[in-house]
Amino acid sequence: MSETIRLLDSSVVIRHFRYGGEISLRLASYTELYLPSIALGELYDGAYRSARPAKHLAQIAEFLPAVNLLTVDEDTAASFGQISAVLAAKGQPIPHNDMWIAACAMQWKMTVATTDEHYKRIDGLSCEMW
Repeated sequence: MSETIRLLDSSVVIRHFRYGGEISLRLASYTELYLPSIALGELYDGAYRSARPAKHLAQIAEFLPAVNLLTVDEDTAASFGQISAVLAAKGQPIPHNDMWIAACAMQWKMTVATTDEHYKRIDGLSCEMW
């Protein structure tokens, strides 16, 4: 059975790059995959900091045609601000980039595919642990 749509956290893409196998098969089962521009920035950051940047940049270039890139806008920024304020009030902050990724997912009513448990702290966010 083919799944319809997922928004990818960089943690899932990194796992795909490193291990392939089951995670790559799972990615292939989706008809539409979305990658927030924030997550793409995280991937580029990791590539440029790595011992083998050319290899990692090539992986990103090969992967990009398989996803739809989501950019942030005013609505995303408002959602980010709300998420950040709520988490700060609860004393449960998470990395800023992950709040931006969550804001994209909430804006477009998508489920975040991730390996990071801290996404579960965000009320109203649909996330799926990979």
